[in-house]
Amino acid sequence: MNKDKKLSLLILIIVMGFSISVLYHYAQGFYFGKTYPENTFLFRPGDRFNDFYNPVRNSADLDPYRPDKAIFGTGCPFFHLVAYLFSLIKPRQLSWLIFLCSFFIAFILIVKHYLYGLKSKISYHQLLAIFVLVFLTYPVIFAVDRSNFDLIICILIFLFALAYERQRFKASTIFLAMAIAMKPVACVFAVIYIINRKFKEALLLVFGVIFMSAFSLSLFKDGLFVEAQNFIASQFSDAKVQAGSAVSMFRSDAYHFSVIIVRSISKLFGAEIDLLGNSEFVLFYTIAAVIVSISFTVYLWKKPQPLWRVMAILTILLILLPYNSGDYRLTYLFVPLLMYMAINEETRNDLRIVILWGLLLVPKNYYTISGEQNIGMVINPLILVGLLILLVYNHTTKTVCENKGTGNIILTKANEG
Repeated sequence: MNKDKKLSLLILIIVMGFSISVLYHYAQGFYFGKTYPENTFLFRPGDRFNDFYNPVRNSADLDPYRPDKAIFGTGCPFFHLVAYLFSLIKPRQLSWLIFLCSFFIAFILIVKHYLYGLKSKISYHQLLAIFVLVFLTYPVIFAVDRSNFDLIICILIFLFALAYERQRFKASTIFLAMAIAMKPVACVFAVIYIINRKFKEALLLVFGVIFMSAFSLSLFKDGLFVEAQNFIASQFSDAKVQAGSAVSMFRSDAYHFSVIIVRSISKLFGAEIDLLGNSEFVLFYTIAAVIVSISFTVYLWKKPQPLWRVMAILTILLILLPYNSGDYRLTYLFVPLLMYMAINEETRNDLRIVILWGLLLVPKNYYTISGEQNIGMVINPLILVGLLILLVYNHTTKTVCENKGTGNIILTKANEG
């Protein structure tokens, strides 16, 4: 499949998936009188936008780790500093509007850059493709509904990838350091420096994260050393909360997938085994996640891969392996997806790859398993694993390294299988 066919198929899947889901949930609510969660593919309507408002409110006094803020005060120091900056904008609705508008402006420009070139004139059909990718995909809609700060992380990862593929390696560490300092899960992309033997940049990245964290802590109410202790204490409590979180819906990680599968199968045999928060299972899962991470790092070290494929593999691991990966984290998939669409690289599994990628971008919660847990929590991890397998066992048949949309040369090596 060439670039145009891939994009056309992807847009078709997104439009069909979005339309069917909207019609289905509208019918559930309007014609059958169903209420949440059956009448929507989004989170609780009464909690809308609170992934933005709650951290901003709790960071406004520069005392985010106060004990009574335990629920929303476990984020990293730089995350709370960014939230504090938004709290300075009044009224709070204006700060929220600036937050979302900043994301959409950056996201639209990035999509245009990768697909058609930033300075090129676009046709009506190309404009429609950009509109579909930006406004009609489930991860973006869900992230906007939650107004989660992962939208900022997504843009920072994009900027990191853009700088890296232009060989501006030191500049790329700035964007990745900001992403990691806000949410440490982004540290998975540091593997790229290691597998490409860029150890100086890796050290610069570590320094950047430490500096941003220490600078943020020093601005908080009780100063660097006291706030550092408060931060460390909050992380220990947060680890327990994440592993046994009662808010375990709209997730795409393997942890909750395993919990749901074991619970459902055991229920068929007259017992209900609940692994959520089980200390033995958490330990087993942690060990397994570490082993998988190390295995893929070794694999990427030994076998040179195109940059987009490395980003894709690491992004999938980032979503699958943590205890709690909310569906807003699926927005990270746009980074390798657009890199993949931007280059004329043909592989034998292009059709399957595009289909699976497209399915990850559409709502799938047509059936409620239990409470607010829906079938998407089972389907998404399976699709991610399937996509991961295709990416690993995929042969490149033809590669054109020049990105015709931007004129940039992508730093890739063809995978020989």
